[in-house]
Amino acid sequence: MTDPITTPGASTEGAHVAETSDRANNGSAVTLRAVLLGLVATVLVDLWVHYAELVLGGARGHTAMVNTSIPVGPFNILVGLVVINLALTRLAPRWRLSQAELLTVYVMSAVSGVLSSSGGLHFLIPTITAAHYFAAADNNWAQLFHKFIPDWIAQTDPEALRAFYRDNAPFEIARWVKHIAVWTGFLVVFATATLCLSLILKKQWIDAEHLPFPTVQLPLELAKENTPLLRDPLFWVGTALTFAIVCWNTLSMNIPSVPGISMRGIELGQYLTTPPWNAIGKFRVTFFPFAIGIGYLLSTEVVFSVWFFYLFSKAQAVFGAAMGWTEAGAADVQSMFPYLTYQGAGAFLGLAFASIWISRRHLARVFRSAFSMATSSDPDNRENKIAVYGLVACFLAMVAFTIAAGASRLVAVLFVFLVLVFLIAATRIRAETGNPWPVGPEVDAFRLMITFAGSSAFSTADLTALTYIRAATAGQDFRGVCMPHELDGLKIADATGMKPMKLAGAMLLAIGFGVVVSFIMALMIWTDMGALAKGESWRGMAGKRSFDTLAAWLAVPLKPNGGGMIGIVMGLVFTMFLAYMRTLYVWWPFHPVGYCMSNTFTSYNLWTPCLIAWLVKIAVTRAGGMRLYRRLLPFFFGLIAGDFLGGGITTLIGCLTSINVYPVNW
Repeated sequence: MTDPITTPGASTEGAHVAETSDRANNGSAVTLRAVLLGLVATVLVDLWVHYAELVLGGARGHTAMVNTSIPVGPFNILVGLVVINLALTRLAPRWRLSQAELLTVYVMSAVSGVLSSSGGLHFLIPTITAAHYFAAADNNWAQLFHKFIPDWIAQTDPEALRAFYRDNAPFEIARWVKHIAVWTGFLVVFATATLCLSLILKKQWIDAEHLPFPTVQLPLELAKENTPLLRDPLFWVGTALTFAIVCWNTLSMNIPSVPGISMRGIELGQYLTTPPWNAIGKFRVTFFPFAIGIGYLLSTEVVFSVWFFYLFSKAQAVFGAAMGWTEAGAADVQSMFPYLTYQGAGAFLGLAFASIWISRRHLARVFRSAFSMATSSDPDNRENKIAVYGLVACFLAMVAFTIAAGASRLVAVLFVFLVLVFLIAATRIRAETGNPWPVGPEVDAFRLMITFAGSSAFSTADLTALTYIRAATAGQDFRGVCMPHELDGLKIADATGMKPMKLAGAMLLAIGFGVVVSFIMALMIWTDMGALAKGESWRGMAGKRSFDTLAAWLAVPLKPNGGGMIGIVMGLVFTMFLAYMRTLYVWWPFHPVGYCMSNTFTSYNLWTPCLIAWLVKIAVTRAGGMRLYRRLLPFFFGLIAGDFLGGGITTLIGCLTSINVYPVNW
C-alpha cells in the first residue's frame, strides 16, 4: 500500500538506515533501569533548558536545548550514554544498556523536555502571572477582564508576583502549589490526548503509508549494537567539521578579534528597497549545517517543495505589489492579497483533513474495534480501545477545563478540536520532513476563530479563558508540544521491537514527573533573577503581549475578516489539490507539506538549507545512484551530530561559566 501524499518509494530514501534487524527479545524491552535513567535525564534536560534560556538567554547566546526536531539536550545525553555503553562493553558487559534502553531514555527526556521551553512553560508561566502584575490605571485591565479570571487559573498573590518579576526574592512554593497542580494536570491531560491520537495514527502512518520519520534515523543509528556508525570515517568528517565551526564561532563571540563564520544567515530583504521587490519583506539566506543534514534524508520531492513554495510565497507578494493589491512588506501579516499567514492556516487544515481522508479506512477499523463488544485476543484491539477511550476522555477533560476557565461550551469544544487538528498537521509535517523548527502559521486555532467570527462574537469570558488555554496548548509554537515527539517515540518502538504501550507509559511518566520538576525549577530561577530584572525579557513579557492583544480586542472588537477567510480557503483548497494530484501522478513534484511550511517561520530559516540539500541529492544520485547516496549518509549524519554536540557542550560550558555562546539552531 502506498502513500498518496508521499511518492511511492521516495519516503524510504533515508529511512532504510533507521530500520534495525536485531530485535532480540532481551534487547527490546522497556526496563525499570531505563525508565529510572529516563527520569534522571528528564531532570537534567529541564535544568539545562532553564539555565540556557533564562540565564544565558539572548544576551549571552545559547543553543536551544529542545526546540528543534532532534532535541539537542536529549541527543547529547544519548551520545553520552552511547560512549559509556561502549566502555561498559569492554569493562562490564553485563551492565551495558541495550538499544531499547538507550532509546527509552532518549524518548522520555525528549517528550518531557519540550514542555519546559518556548511554547511550553516559558510562555505559560508568564501568562499565569501577567494579568494581575501588569494591570494599571492606564490599561484598564482590572475593569476589562479581571473579574472573568478564576483565582485558580492565575497567580494573584501580590507578594508572589513581585518575587517573580523582581530579583533576590526567596521562592515560596506554598504560594504556587495550587497553580502548579492545576496546570500540571492540564498539561498531562493534553499530552495524553496527543499520545492517544498518535497511537491511533501509528499503524497508518508507519505501516501503511511508510512515512520516513527522518528525525529518528540518527538516534536509531547511534543506539545500534556496537554503534557501527562511529566506525565510519565519513561520519567523523561531518561531525568534526560542524563541531569545529560551533567552537570557532563561540570563540569569536568571546574574542572580537577572531572572525566568525556566518552560518545563521544574511538578510537579503534589506537590499530590496524598490517596488515591487520590496514587497518580498524578510528574505534570509542561511547555512544551518544540521538543517542541510536533515534535508539530505528527505525525499527529493519533499526537499524540493520546501524551498520552491517559500519562493512561490515571495513571488505572490511581488505580484500583488506589482498589481497594486499589496502594500510593501505587508503581504505576510495583513488581510490583503496574497493573504500569506491565512494561507498557512488553511494549508494546515487542508493537510490535516487530507491525512484523515487517506486514513479513513484505518480509522474506521480502529473505532469499530474500540467500540466492539466482542472479546478478542488481538493486542491491537486492546491498544485501540485504550487509545480511543483515552482520546475521548482527554478531549472531554480539556473541554471541561476550558469551560471552567470561563468559556462557553461551543467555544470550548471548537477550540480544543481545532488545536488537535492543527497538531495532526504539524505532526504529519514532522514525520515527512523532520521540520527542524516545528512552528505553525501565525493564524493558530484561536486566531482562526477570531478570523471567521470576529472578536465581537465572543464574550469577554470566552476570550479571557482562551488566552490562558492558548498559552498551555502552545498556540502556533509547536516546539512546546509533545505530539511530534510522541509519534517519533512510537516509530522508534516499531523499529526496535519495543512494545508501544510500555513505551507510551514511560513517556507519560516522564511528562507528569518532568512538568512538576520543571515548573518548580523555572519558578526558582525566575524568582531568584527576576523575570524583568536579570531574566530574558522576551520570555518574561510573553504573557503581557497576550493580554495586550486581549485588551485591544475588547476595546475595539474585531469584525469577521473577509480577506483572511479568502486566504484560509485558498490555502485549504490548494493543499487538498496538491494531495489529490499526488494520488494521480507518481511524477508530481509538488508536495503539500512544502506548501504548508512555506508560510511559517520555519521556511524563513529552512529554504536555503533545503535548496542546498536538494542540489547535493540531485548531483549525488546522478553521479552514483542510490549506492553513492547511501554511502554519503554518514557524512550528513555527522553534520547533524557535530552541530548539536557542539551546541550542547558550549551551552553547558556557558551555563557553568560567564562566556558567550554561539547559537547553532536559531
